[in-house]
Amino acid sequence: MWRTVAKTISGLLVLFFAVLGLGTVRAFPQTEPGVNHNDHADLADLPHVSDPRTLGYHLTFDDEFKGNHLDTSKWIDSYPDGVRTHSNGEQEYYAPDGYRVRNGHLELIAERRSMGGMPYTSGIVTTYGKFAQQYGWFEIRAKFPKGKGLWPAFWLLPADKSWPPEIDVLEILGHQPNKVYMTNHYVGEDSSHVGDGGSFVGPDFSAGYHTFALQWTPTALTWYVDGTPRFRTTRHIPHVPMYLLVNLAVGGYWPGMPDDTTHFPAIMYVKYVRVYQKG
Repeated sequence: MWRTVAKTISGLLVLFFAVLGLGTVRAFPQTEPGVNHNDHADLADLPHVSDPRTLGYHLTFDDEFKGNHLDTSKWIDSYPDGVRTHSNGEQEYYAPDGYRVRNGHLELIAERRSMGGMPYTSGIVTTYGKFAQQYGWFEIRAKFPKGKGLWPAFWLLPADKSWPPEIDVLEILGHQPNKVYMTNHYVGEDSSHVGDGGSFVGPDFSAGYHTFALQWTPTALTWYVDGTPRFRTTRHIPHVPMYLLVNLAVGGYWPGMPDDTTHFPAIMYVKYVRVYQKG
């Protein structure tokens, strides 16, 4: 869920949105501004991985979402410091009742209802203050809603609240339910926001559950979809502990706004979140 300052967009857009007082700018292009997309990374020598334990990893964090309540020893239901809104033109308020745990799933629920000055409510869970890790294997199994203006994600941010870096394990735009975006964000040589990203067009990720994973080592980031490597970068690898975020955003400069075809409530279903580490 890309964060940046206005200088990553063209000067005219910066001036326009600054005058309107909209703050951080996120345009509505086919790909994220400031991100260098390379969907042809060399993945030929990388294996299919159905279980990271076969690579020597052991489990360090796990939530299978059993029972009927969020495990507050692992998660909070907001950004750090209780923040429940975000920039990028997003239109959701992350309500304390914007999620539920039932039937072995976490459900993040986007609804068309006003709260906190926003026209929509939705759900977010993060491990800020509960769990953070540097390097390892980060995995989620989930099913996503489709519809214009919906923006689900699983991502990592530094535990010290600095930015960047940021690693987006997955982002899906609701009007493209068969396409997943994978991105590493960092500071460029001129102190601007830069990103190395890839995308993968696969099945309709709203039609069933799929597994998305990131392998983060000191020298590389490799993204997997259902065990198959789909993108890899060795540039600007972060070296700080990072916490987890799972959220369903509504609206924004990149996905655009919901329209009459967008069905509410829209629900992101999460079967599990697991984190592993070597050694």
